Amino acid sequence: KQWYQRRVRGFLSTMLLSGVLFLLGALHTTAALQAKCTLRLHNSKQNVGQVLFSSEGKTSQKIKINVEGPADIFTEGYRTLNIHKGKIKKQDCNTAGPHFEPTNSKLREVIQSLRFGERGEANLRHTITIDPNAPVGVSGLIEGVMHCPNEHVALWSDGREDLITDLPKALKMKQNLDRKGGKTFMIVEREVDCYVPVWDVNEWSLQTARFEVAGKGGIVGRSVVVQRGEDGDDPVACCTLKLGEE
Repeated sequence: KQWYQRRVRGFLSTMLLSGVLFLLGALHTTAALQAKCTLRLHNSKQNVGQVLFSSEGKTSQKIKINVEGPADIFTEGYRTLNIHKGKIKKQDCNTAGPHFEPTNSKLREVIQSLRFGERGEANLRHTITIDPNAPVGVSGLIEGVMHCPNEHVALWSDGREDLITDLPKALKMKQNLDRKGGKTFMIVEREVDCYVPVWDVNEWSLQTARFEVAGKGGIVGRSVVVQRGEDGDDPVACCTLKLGEE
């Protein structure tokens, strides 16, 4: 009887373990396979964004590019984001090696240009969905255009400054003070700084060929470099893609 009970308990334990492994395998197969990394400035540890490539199911893939930085971090203009063959060493983006194009993919055509503001700032949110069954489309949001009229300031003889909100009233007040010969002020017109920082939020839906996340032809272990121009000169930021699951 004891022998029989041990056999039953052993059988149940084996079945329970098999069920757990089956569930873990099912969860693994349904998880989104990802290649991601944190962008850091060239020759610096400063974090300026994230890049994520993911495969969701058998058809849909996503690319997410986020780049952030206050004024004076970057220089004005457009930059490209490219995948390179090698890994980044000691945060030197020049160690990334040549460009890498996954087999049968057109990633270099898919990854869009990044726009930095005239004061060197960046606020970018790019999401690219690759799905042969989804309609092709694009939508986006950029910073608005603001018109700011010049302001008038009263400069007093003792060094004080007052912002003028009613110019005709200020002119009349100045005329009265000038007639009395007492303390008076000058009226100065100034330009107002109403600069609006760059802001790009874009979403694309494309039907281009899929890319491989892992494996011999995959992008895991490769590097991502933000740089000026297609030839890869003047690197701005970079990171090495690592495997992950959502």
